[in-house]
Amino acid sequence: MDKINTHLAEDYEGRRFYRCVNQHSGEVVKRSVSLYDAFFPAVQALHGDLDNAEQNMATWDWLWAKYGLLPTRYLYDRDSVEYANSELNPEIMESAYYLHQITGNDKYLRMLYRYWRDIKQCCRNEVAFHAVKDVRTMQAKDYLATYFFAETLKYFYLAVVDREEFALSDYVFNTEAHPFKRSHFDPEKAKIYLGME
Repeated sequence: MDKINTHLAEDYEGRRFYRCVNQHSGEVVKRSVSLYDAFFPAVQALHGDLDNAEQNMATWDWLWAKYGLLPTRYLYDRDSVEYANSELNPEIMESAYYLHQITGNDKYLRMLYRYWRDIKQCCRNEVAFHAVKDVRTMQAKDYLATYFFAETLKYFYLAVVDREEFALSDYVFNTEAHPFKRSHFDPEKAKIYLGME
């Protein structure tokens, strides 16, 4: 985390971004972010780096508000969209969910409500949800990835479910947002399965 904060983090026009750098030299390759990077505030929060997590999440929320969805790739030093499509990816919802769970701050829950409202407004027709070709025009794209159901909708649901029904501290998520109950793990078998012995 220290290396990331040293070499990738950049405050640009009052917002926290994580730029693309050459892994060997640290030289800036481009000042661009991908919607896939929007998971990182969750990682920071889980790591205990709440200050950076919250600054990073504020940037992602700003970018969502700017377009009504996240573009696939955004060049922040040019304030321009590099890849304009959006396929209703879960990463920003994941981060807002974790930050709400960890901090208890309802602003993250309000973010999730807004993201849900925006998706229903621009990405839902009489048959189903759909991706968009360009976040600047919200032109519909006849496509819906399965992760929309497996992850995006799951984080929306988990954000509002009663904590006694589903307490984050009782579960571990895999990278596809499948929850595994901690109490169901046999610590000795887990070490073997994970190759830790």
